Amino acid sequence: MPVRYFKCRKPFQINAHPYELGNILGLKKGYDDNHFLLKLYSIDHSDFKSYYSFHLEYFSNRNPSQGEKDFFSHVWSIVNARVSYFETRDPFSAKHPRYVSNIHKLTEFRDFLSNYDHDNMLPQAELIKKKDTIIAELHKKLEDRERRLKTLEEYEVSLKIMIQDDHLPTFIDLIHQIKDLSLPRSGRKLLKSDYDSPYYKLISKYFSHQGKEIPINTARNYFVQKSARDATKGSKIPEDKKLFSIIPRMVKD
Repeated sequence: MPVRYFKCRKPFQINAHPYELGNILGLKKGYDDNHFLLKLYSIDHSDFKSYYSFHLEYFSNRNPSQGEKDFFSHVWSIVNARVSYFETRDPFSAKHPRYVSNIHKLTEFRDFLSNYDHDNMLPQAELIKKKDTIIAELHKKLEDRERRLKTLEEYEVSLKIMIQDDHLPTFIDLIHQIKDLSLPRSGRKLLKSDYDSPYYKLISKYFSHQGKEIPINTARNYFVQKSARDATKGSKIPEDKKLFSIIPRMVKD
């Protein structure tokens, strides 16, 4: 008995599933593949998986001795064959726009099958092509990361600026003052940043305290925005560590 891959509509069946193949009169024997592709042309890309799974379930139940690879290979084969058929049609034919549309839909579905393939069910040549593409993409990502790393290395320093004694809060207080400075004539902020992260990351990356690295969370705690009622949030700069005041020079008009 020939293998049936797709679920077809029974003659005069009223409440047929939308994915069942054929019409009210059923389906002519031997035309399953044609109707599978014919229905595919009207299916949205987002429904490819459900359409494929619907017929896979039918195939699996009807042919328990055969695995998904047999179904997948058959679908892949008929899709490729139909693409090749349309590509050889007369480009000046009145049906050319429909051929182009069908090729586009078939190519989309073939891409879906390629990405869906979770068990190396693709033909050997396609598997090699797919893996070559993945390798090429990984090489490109690696090259991009190497270029980025090389750029970042230009900003590395061999020895960080050391903050003396226990004056990390003193230095951070100065950063806060600089952050809040305004230009004398325009009144605009000297420095503009929507976030405080550039400040505490600058401190953590380029400064050390008492010969040790400054953890980014330690620096961040001094920039936490908190209300007066929330005394446990963030780190407060002690008054006895606020040793300097930045006073703008008076500029004559």
